Amino acid sequence: MHKILITAAAAALTSVLVGGALLAVQGESALARPAMSAETATSLDSNGGFDLQSHRGGRGEHSEESLAAFTASLELGVSTLELDTHLTRDDRIVVWHDDVLTESKCRDTDAAFRDDPDYPYAGHRVRELTLAQIQMLDCGYQQLPGYPEQQNVPENVIAELADVFALLELHRADTVQLNIETKIEVPGPTGADEMAALTRAVVASIAASGRADRVTVQSFDWASLNLVRQIAPELRLVALTQGDDWLEVGQPGASVHLGGIDIDDYDGSVARAAAAAGYDALSPIFETVTPKLVADAHAAGLPVIPWTVSETALMHTLIDMGVDGIITDYPTRLRAVLAERGASLPISYPAA
Repeated sequence: MHKILITAAAAALTSVLVGGALLAVQGESALARPAMSAETATSLDSNGGFDLQSHRGGRGEHSEESLAAFTASLELGVSTLELDTHLTRDDRIVVWHDDVLTESKCRDTDAAFRDDPDYPYAGHRVRELTLAQIQMLDCGYQQLPGYPEQQNVPENVIAELADVFALLELHRADTVQLNIETKIEVPGPTGADEMAALTRAVVASIAASGRADRVTVQSFDWASLNLVRQIAPELRLVALTQGDDWLEVGQPGASVHLGGIDIDDYDGSVARAAAAAGYDALSPIFETVTPKLVADAHAAGLPVIPWTVSETALMHTLIDMGVDGIITDYPTRLRAVLAERGASLPISYPAA
């Protein structure tokens, strides 16, 4: 199977959108909502607007992290494309969320070469395969279970990070950010070598793109963020977080996730800990967002951009709490919520 070219992905998207097939806004908010205050409208987005982040390119709407999904988000109009990165065995950076290439998302088409001992490839870790092997997989062959509105992209080939940068150039999407996650599977000393290899590769790719001022790097492994700061201090860093168990609140010693920080040194406040570490934004799981968390983060100078928010009613609730952006599987829904509230909307970028 040949690699899908960026222009082909854009053409495929055109057929996906025929008949007005972009998802309709769903949810309970039929009542008029107040326009956002100036404080609510501030965000990490350097344009100064609410940061509409398309999670994995809009997983609820198209095959996740496909070039077609990213194209759809650009043509819709989002402020940020959120994506994940892994390293292949031959140290190429691919845009994919899962450590293991699961059969529910990817199926084998053929071997990369005759009598390949690694074939079949589905079920392997990304790090165990070369780019050529990985790009023999069809990672859009079926609709993702649990996402009944997703328009899958048959014959989707996992892209490289450089392909996404090229897609932005194709669309001349000069205001769109990339929020790039270094996907660290084993935090702490055991996975330190893999963490460093991926982090250094991602930083080098960002530098080569010439778009460092339009990129944020996020991670659940704060050691990766610390390494980015060491080798590329100009890059903005986003601390991904989960709940108290993940933070190890009330437990002795530092959490393995926090790059040497003991959250209890900050009275359990993830906002204070992230600010003390010198990060630029906080991205908590949405269930943990409270008015106090938002207030603490803002007091520390950190925007709050929760993940991953699907329902429109919850989008409204979080915006009412004062969050600065939202990472969503349904960028069409969030764009409609922002329009309903009178917010400025991100620029749409059709192919040039």
